[in-house]
Amino acid sequence: MSLRKLSEKEAIDIILDILRKAKEPLTTREIEEETRKLLVSCPDSTPVFLNRLRIQGIVEGQLSREKRGWIWWIKG
Repeated sequence: MSLRKLSEKEAIDIILDILRKAKEPLTTREIEEETRKLLVSCPDSTPVFLNRLRIQGIVEGQLSREKRGWIWWIKG
């Protein structure tokens, strides 16, 4: 079963929804797992797409030593 490649807007909406429902910041891997459960994929690779959203100010992200990778969340 292949994953449906999302448009930019669809991917932003789904990632924001995943992060809103999360009780804490999620790792890149956790976000990839959630999108896979929905049988969809980001327009770029997930790390590249999340970093673009961070640069645009749509999501927040930083390197986490504890989680040994990037973590992502929404402001507010």
